[in-house]
Order: sequence, then structure tokens, then C-alpha cells
Amino acid sequence: MPNRILLLFYVLLSVVHLGVEELQVEWLILTTKPLLVSILAFWFWKTAGGNASRFSKFLLLGLIFSVGGDTLLMFVEHGPQLEVFFLLGLGSFLIAQLCYTYALWTYPKVREGIIFRKPWVVILFLGYLVWVLTTLWAGIPGPMRLPVGVYATAIVAMAISAANLYGRISSNLFWGFFGGVLLFVLSDTLIALNKFGEPIVGARLAIMFTYLLAQYLIAVYGSRLLLTSKS
Repeated sequence: MPNRILLLFYVLLSVVHLGVEELQVEWLILTTKPLLVSILAFWFWKTAGGNASRFSKFLLLGLIFSVGGDTLLMFVEHGPQLEVFFLLGLGSFLIAQLCYTYALWTYPKVREGIIFRKPWVVILFLGYLVWVLTTLWAGIPGPMRLPVGVYATAIVAMAISAANLYGRISSNLFWGFFGGVLLFVLSDTLIALNKFGEPIVGARLAIMFTYLLAQYLIAVYGSRLLLTSKS
């Protein structure tokens, strides 16, 4: 299947999935959700071709573990409907974040990025981390506080790593990839606020829309970054 058709299939299936999420058609949710990022991962693998860089390998691993996270979190509300799947899904996404983060730190000229040139930028990201944890802390059950705290720290680390691309690549590539990472952070923030805080109207669609767009941008712009990478 041509690569462009795979991306088009991802977009169309995303629209279908958002529709069945809104209508709560369980069997279609269970069918479409695991397929979505699987398609992106397959597309990225095909597009990367013979590129054997650490950046390519770990970006692909991040997509693969995201599929695991999608599948496990799906079972919190559907299928077995056991809360343990939330922690398992969180763990799978944690590994995905670590893979993305490691991939970004293997990208060329890492010490020329904005984090090394202007370390104070990190304060902005740490401010988000403090805000989200203090906002949600009281609503997070005791046994889940450590896993949630570790995950929040990991996704902030991924955002910092993506921000460090600034100054090393073209503006278009940077904002495309970094925009995907920020949407990932936003999606996870909405999940946390909706689960541990006050319920948010329309949260289900907002969470999935931002997440699906985030993974699309990370995969597409990640593949373009491969063209400028020689590591």
C-alpha cells in the first residue's frame, strides 16, 4: 500500500473513531483504537526504509508502545473494565515517552539546542509540571500518586527534549514536530484533569482529537527529521 494512502487511511479511520467514541459504539471502539497508531507505526517504518539511526529506531519504538498504551487504556472503560488497565496503559505510555525522549537526545548537534544555550527555558516546563501535580494531587488515589508523578515527569522531559530541537532544524520542521509533542502533553493533561479533577464537558472527543493529531505530527515530522539526520 503506497505511503500516502496509509496516511489517508489513518486520517479517515481517526474521523470514524471520533464518531464512534461520541456515539459509544463499543465494538467499533475496540476495533478501531488499536489500529490507529499501528497504521502510523507501519507507515513510519516503511518511510524510514533502511535508516538504522537510533533516532529512527526509538521513534518507532515510541509509536509501538503507544499502541500498547492505547489498547490497555481502552479496557478501562470497555471490555474487562478493570482499573488495573489504567496503570498498565500508563506504564506502556511511559516507555513510549522515554523512547521519544531518548530518540530526541540522539539527534545531531544536541548541544546546539535552545536548552543548552538558554537553560532557563526549562523553568517554563517545570512550571507546568508543578502546576499539574499540585492541581491534581488531592484527587489522585494514594497508590496512584507515584506512577502519575513519574509519568508527568516523563512527558515533561519529552517536551523539553523536543524544545531542544529549536535552533538545530528549520522553523517549519521544529514547529511541526514540537506542535505534535505539545498536543500530546495537552491530551494527557485533559485525561488527568478529567480523571482526577472535575469532569470536563466534551473531554472524550478533545482527548482523542489532540492525541491522534499529536501522533500524526510526531510520525510525519519525525520522518522528515530523518532526512536531515546523519546519525
